[in-house]
Amino acid sequence: MNIMTEKERLFKVLRGESVDRTPVICPGGMMTMASREVMVQTGCYWPAVHRDAEKMATLSVAMREKTGVENIGIPFCMTVEAEALGGEVEDGDETTIPGIVNYPLQSVEQWRDLKRLNPYKDGRLPTILKCTSILKQKVPDTPVVGNLVGPLSLATSLIDAAILYKAIKQYPKDVHNLLKFLTDNSIEYGKALVRNGTDLIVIADPSATGEILGPVLFKEFALPYLNDITTSMHMLGKPVIVHICGDIRSICKPLRELSSECISIDSLVNIKKMRNAIPEKKLMGNVSTILLQNGPISKIQVVSKNLLTSGIDILAPACGLSARTPVKHIKAMSEIVKVYTT
Repeated sequence: MNIMTEKERLFKVLRGESVDRTPVICPGGMMTMASREVMVQTGCYWPAVHRDAEKMATLSVAMREKTGVENIGIPFCMTVEAEALGGEVEDGDETTIPGIVNYPLQSVEQWRDLKRLNPYKDGRLPTILKCTSILKQKVPDTPVVGNLVGPLSLATSLIDAAILYKAIKQYPKDVHNLLKFLTDNSIEYGKALVRNGTDLIVIADPSATGEILGPVLFKEFALPYLNDITTSMHMLGKPVIVHICGDIRSICKPLRELSSECISIDSLVNIKKMRNAIPEKKLMGNVSTILLQNGPISKIQVVSKNLLTSGIDILAPACGLSARTPVKHIKAMSEIVKVYTT
């Protein structure tokens, strides 16, 4: 079998085709792909990078080159859409990601006050689009991942999560209206990402965890909106990966109805059991973010090899990388795929 490009390998896996080996990626977005060590080497530091397309491109390309991770993943947080919709963001520092410090909504009924997104004008969205275009030119054989925040998680960046979850029981119609509005806006942003060179879409929806929602509420308040975005991206010819945080065992049945090709899984989930529970889906994950930061290298290698033995389709950090993660720890994960044989 011929050696494949990084893009060919990942796309073939998502299509269920044979590949020369397992791909290893880190999507970006919620699953951040950055290390302060590489910031020092490039001179491109958080938080300035978050609002500078050129620096963002330089840092993301360097992360791929120095770690062996086989994709480009931007941005480096999950606050981009929320900020563009009116959330107040604090940019953090060299090792702390941006976070929402002030919600624009105090109740779900206020969703009507939100303004529709213009991906080419609002907040940092134009910066991400410009960076995507730069990356498409710089690394044509490497998959550039476009990241979207899942509707339920985006909602929890616009209104206090406790208020939202309470409203699911008390005001379900308003919650649905909010989620539909956010879904429509995410689709427009996703289309803009594709127009600017994104190769595939990752939707991260950590707030849709089964530990909070359970199967019934997941099926009503998460599944249809995730599928709406996925279907829209499929219509543009782009594959989709969905990440759900936490223990997803309770929502395995509705997860089988996801339209995405692949599900990204948290580190506490057993891959062998999940393979049996959701046989029709490709699985991505799930090396612990904490293990990757703290090591030791020997354990990172053992865990990564065990995942390959268990049949993981795409090797990846479970929830991204801490900016404090040493490059040598990331390479300990990424190099396993190149020496592993079944």
